[in-house]
Amino acid sequence: MSGNHIRVIRRAAWALAGVFIAALAFADDPLVYATIQPAQILLGESAQFTITNLGDGTNPITMPVVAGLKFEIIGRTREVQLINGTTLPSSSIVMRVTPQMAGIFTIPAVTPRAQPLVLQVNAAAGGTSRSSLARPAAPIPPPILSGASIPKGVHLTDDGSAYVRLSVPKREVYVGESVPVEIEVGMRSGFVASLNGLPKLTDDNFALNNLSHQPERTEKLINGEPFVLLTWRSTLAVVKPGAFSLSAEAPLTVKIRTRPKQESSLDDRFGDPFWQNLFGATVPKDIDVKSPPQELTVRELPAQGRPADFHGAIGTFSITSDVSPTKADVGDPLTLRMRVTGSGNFDRVDSTMLDHLDQWKTYPPKSSFNTSDPIALGGMKTFEQPVIASKPGVQELPGLTFSYFDPNTRRYETARSAPLSVSISPSLADSRAAPQALATAALADNKFAAGLRPDHVETPAMSSLIPLYLQPKFLAVPTIVILAFAAGWVSARRRRGAGERQSASDRIASRAANRSLAQMQAAARAGDVGLFFDSARSALQSLFAARWQLAPEEITTAELEDRLGAESDIRELFALADEAKYSGRKLTATDFARWLRIVRRQLMSDKAI
Repeated sequence: MSGNHIRVIRRAAWALAGVFIAALAFADDPLVYATIQPAQILLGESAQFTITNLGDGTNPITMPVVAGLKFEIIGRTREVQLINGTTLPSSSIVMRVTPQMAGIFTIPAVTPRAQPLVLQVNAAAGGTSRSSLARPAAPIPPPILSGASIPKGVHLTDDGSAYVRLSVPKREVYVGESVPVEIEVGMRSGFVASLNGLPKLTDDNFALNNLSHQPERTEKLINGEPFVLLTWRSTLAVVKPGAFSLSAEAPLTVKIRTRPKQESSLDDRFGDPFWQNLFGATVPKDIDVKSPPQELTVRELPAQGRPADFHGAIGTFSITSDVSPTKADVGDPLTLRMRVTGSGNFDRVDSTMLDHLDQWKTYPPKSSFNTSDPIALGGMKTFEQPVIASKPGVQELPGLTFSYFDPNTRRYETARSAPLSVSISPSLADSRAAPQALATAALADNKFAAGLRPDHVETPAMSSLIPLYLQPKFLAVPTIVILAFAAGWVSARRRRGAGERQSASDRIASRAANRSLAQMQAAARAGDVGLFFDSARSALQSLFAARWQLAPEEITTAELEDRLGAESDIRELFALADEAKYSGRKLTATDFARWLRIVRRQLMSDKAI
C-alpha cells in the first residue's frame, strides 16, 4: 500500500472520528451551559464565569481563551438538581474573570450550538459609578468582525496565531525629532493565551516616549479567522545619525499543538477553540513576535543657517505673549507670559528668549505644558515670568523670538511675538516724598531763613558746687567705656556666628555632594546609566548655578560650552545625559569610574569657592 493511500485512509479516519464525536456533543448540547455575572464591570473589578454540566459530568469542558481576559478557577461544586420531576447530578466550574484593559470581550461558546457570552469592561474614570452599572441593561451585541484578507504590512507567524505591525509615517528623520508611530499586535482568538508585556523596539538607538498603557482594542477577520487587535500609539526619538533597520516586538504566550501540523488540519475546520482543544492537546509557549523591519534614515541637523538662539526644538511652532496688569506702580511685579503652540519635541522648548529684558528686573520663569493628543506631540507650553519696571512712564517689553527647525521645509525658522506696552506710575512712597522735597527746596531758597534767632533772654552760665568728677559730663566717660566694651563683645559674637553659619553652610554643601556621589555609585552598581547621568547633571547644575549666580535650569549644554569650551568634560557629560535619556546607552565599569571621578573632583574642589 502506497504512502498516498495511507494518508487518505488516515484523513478519512479522522474525519469519521470527528463526525462521531460531534454527534455525541450535539446530543449532549443542552446539558452544558455557561453564565457570567455581572455582564458589565469597571476596569479593576472581576466577573464570575460559571460552566455547568447537567448529567453524568462526562462532557469535556475546556478553559476559555480570550485576549485581554484572565480566567482563574476559584471553585468546583457538585449537587443534585430536580428538573421537570427528573433528578440530575450537576457539576460546575466557577472562574474569576479579570480584564487587563477596557473594551467589549466575546467569550466563545462552551458548545457548538450555544451562544457566545459578552463582557463589557468600562474604564474606571469620570462619573461612572458602580451603582449605575448595577441597573439592568439591554444585552450588548458582540463586536462586528470585518475584513477577510491579510492587510498590507501584516506578516503572520508560522502557525498563523499572531503578528506585530509597526507603522512609521516617515522614512527620513532628524536627530532629536519626535516622530509619531503606531504599533499593532494581532492575536488570533483561541490561540494566544496572553500578552506578557508592552511592545518595544528592537534597536537601542531608538526610544518610545509616552507609550499609552491602555491600547485600543478591536476585533477583525484576517484570512478568514477572528483576531483581536491591540493598538498602541507613541513617539519615536533618535539620538544619532545613520541608516537603521527598525522593527517592534511583543512577548506573547501561544498555544502550540503537540501533534504534527499535517494531522491537525481537522482542528481548524470547526473554527471554535472548544473543538480545537478537544481534537488536539496543546501546550503553552512563550514567544517574541516581531514586525517586518523598516529602513529609516536619520540625518544630522544642518549647521548652515542655524540661529544663535536655537536649542534643539524640532517641529512647527508659533508664539504669542501678553503681560498683566498693563498698569502698575514702580516696584510692583508684572507677569509676562509667553505661549508656544504647535507640534514637535516640546521638551526642547525652553525659556531662554526671556533672558534679555533691558530696564526690567526679572525673576526665573516657570512653565506648564498642556497636550492636545495622547502622545504629547502637539499642545501648548506656557512660560510665566515675574518682571518689575525700574522707572515710571510708558515702558515697552520687547517682542520675543523663538527659533526651531522645521523638518517639513528642512530649514530653521524664527517665530516672533509683538512688543507689549505698560504704563508705570510713581510709587506711593515717591508721591509722599515729593511735597517734603518741595518744602525743603523752598526753605533753601529763603535768604532770611539762616538769620532767624530765638526771641527769649539767654541765661548766663553758673558755676556748680558739685565736684568736677561727679558732674554729668565726667560721669559719661565710664558709660562710654562700658558701651564700647559691649559693642566689641557683640561684634565678636557676630563674627563668631557668621563663622558658624559659614561652617554650617559648608557642612550642608558637603552632605549634598556626598548624597549625590552616593546616588551615582548606587546607579553605577545597578548599571542604571540614565539615573547615573541624571544625578551627576543635577549635582553639577546646583554647583555651577551657585558659582555663576544663575538658576539651575539655566545651566545647559550650550551655557557650559560658552563658559568652559566645547572640549570640556563637564559639557560632554551633559551631552551624554541627554543622549542616555533616549538611546538606552550602556556604560562599562571603567566608564562609570571615570565620570564618577570627574564629578567628585568638581564637587570637592568647589568647597573653597
